Amino acid sequence: MGIFSRKNKDDGDPLDGLNTDDDLQVDIYTPQMLTKRLAWDIVPCSEVERLIPLMGLTPDSEEVSEMEHQASHDRVDALAPLKEMLALFIPIVSGITASAMLVNSGNSVDEETAAVLQRHHSVVVRAGVVAILANLLDMGIISYTDGVQFGEQLLG
Repeated sequence: MGIFSRKNKDDGDPLDGLNTDDDLQVDIYTPQMLTKRLAWDIVPCSEVERLIPLMGLTPDSEEVSEMEHQASHDRVDALAPLKEMLALFIPIVSGITASAMLVNSGNSVDEETAAVLQRHHSVVVRAGVVAILANLLDMGIISYTDGVQFGEQLLG
């Protein structure tokens, strides 16, 4: 599946060579579209419409904006089965990135400042991970394994 492939064929369009199966249905995801989707999934909903023009993107109509808003909630809600795993991984990754940042900067800070930096990293890491996973899941690029619960290992 190509992220930038086409869903419908047009006579004489060179992109039609990408789709060899008449029944193939692939959505088009342009960089601008992906940026807007990720913005909806990362930024609080009330701020997205103000953010989009600041990023140099064309704002959507009110109807499209409402659809994108709901689609974002649907994507993020689909990650509910991963909630416990994300709650486990994100603080660990945030601790590592915050510590690496301090080591690389050569600055030493007190424990309280390091904890604040880790909390800030946690917010950023969580937003990015959730947005990426939600979109990959929505696009069908990744999926859940049937029957696996938190704490179980796959044998095989």
